[in-house]
Amino acid sequence: MYYIKIGQHFTLDGITEFNMNSKLFFDHIRANLFGGKLTQGVVDTIQSILIACKKYEITDLRQIAYILATAKHESYHPRLNPEWLPVREGWGSTNQSAINEVTAMFKAGKISKNYALPQPNGQSYYGRGFVQITHPGNYATMGKRIGVDLYNYPDKALQRPIASDIIVVGMKEGIFTRKKLSDYFNSVITDPVNARRIINGLDKASLIKDYYNIFLTALSK
Repeated sequence: MYYIKIGQHFTLDGITEFNMNSKLFFDHIRANLFGGKLTQGVVDTIQSILIACKKYEITDLRQIAYILATAKHESYHPRLNPEWLPVREGWGSTNQSAINEVTAMFKAGKISKNYALPQPNGQSYYGRGFVQITHPGNYATMGKRIGVDLYNYPDKALQRPIASDIIVVGMKEGIFTRKKLSDYFNSVITDPVNARRIINGLDKASLIKDYYNIFLTALSK
């Protein structure tokens, strides 16, 4: 079981089958990933992702560590997002700012389609979450998988529990790129570099591997 530190006390949450001492876990990531300081939001997001791992039956510590490492890379920022909330594309604080960010990328030729333009239902399908989903069809597909109407209400992907379900299910089942966690973490393979292909080629693969190693050590304590 995990012992999750909330504020100044501990709550017991039966998340998975192995044991983890929360003080050792948080001490390790505080010192090695978060500059000696953890916000309550960071703790809440880690707890939310761990609960999603239990919900979707992920018990391999390597896979859990890689999910956490990916989420940190994709959505945590000590200045822009110190509470580690699910984010809009481009770190936008509003719907319009995210649309503007995607539109600017389109005009600069960085993307081939402006997928943030509002659709007939009035919704915009730019990236949202701990790892961002984009395009109307992807919102619809993921929403059906996790039982949430993301197509008509895409901002639900900005809620911690839903964003946690999205990243865990997407990485476990290969929904993002058809590559999945078990391709890189199984009984014969441990490959936290190429595991980046689950999300985005090999972009920042070595950096995320470093995060993975720290989370894995912390989880193993």
